[in-house]
Amino acid sequence: MEDKEVLKYKDVVLRASDLETLRESCFLNDQIIAFYFSYLFSSIKTDDMLLVTPSVSVWLANCHDDKFVEEFAQSCKLSSKRLVLFSVNDTDDFAGDDSGSHWSILVYDRTKNSFLHFDSMEGTNNFHAMKLYDVLKEYMGPGGQVSRPHTSSSSLKKQRNKKKSVQSVSKPLGGTTPESIAAAEPAVLPMFTECKTPQQSNGYDCGLYVLAIARAICQCCSLGNIKSDVLSAIENNVDDSVEFKMRSEVLEIIQELTNDI
Repeated sequence: MEDKEVLKYKDVVLRASDLETLRESCFLNDQIIAFYFSYLFSSIKTDDMLLVTPSVSVWLANCHDDKFVEEFAQSCKLSSKRLVLFSVNDTDDFAGDDSGSHWSILVYDRTKNSFLHFDSMEGTNNFHAMKLYDVLKEYMGPGGQVSRPHTSSSSLKKQRNKKKSVQSVSKPLGGTTPESIAAAEPAVLPMFTECKTPQQSNGYDCGLYVLAIARAICQCCSLGNIKSDVLSAIENNVDDSVEFKMRSEVLEIIQELTNDI
């Protein structure tokens, strides 16, 4: 049976099978998260944020080519961003075939010079978030250049198995923008912090918390509110009501955009 295209929004194509993951008790797929990240990015009023699509986040977490990572950092001008949001998945598969079983969100906050990990099933994605952090931590300085020499001492890099190279990935949301906060460039490597996160009550709503946390951050930090606190935004705006409301809210957005075509 044909998997009908439902909506093309920016660089994201949603099909009928993607919308099926918005049904109750279903695990959200990467296309729904990519769509919502794109939707959020289109609504924010600041150049100091970057939302990275799930396919790119998985690629980065499993990438062994330092040159590719450096090119990504430079092309996206990571050093100019106050906030960078990554979705974390517990898959090691470059193919992006939704083989993972859990989503969480990793946020780089330049005001804290820290990668903040929010996991609605505490501890489940720590290893995978640390992999992503380990790949990116050296590129958050001036110009996205590596801030310290790569060494063989990284415990995470020792644990990696060799993967096939990825030929192409979709673009992150927020691409090239002026280096508006260059003065805030970190002088030292960022830290990794596991943050207090509302906990899901089941085994399938993790993706909803990723969407809700991303929304809370974007809403709080848009409109030029650059000093807003990420932790407070999440604490004040994300709770277990996500499990009852988020699916229908996202579906309504998709339906409205479809009707506008």
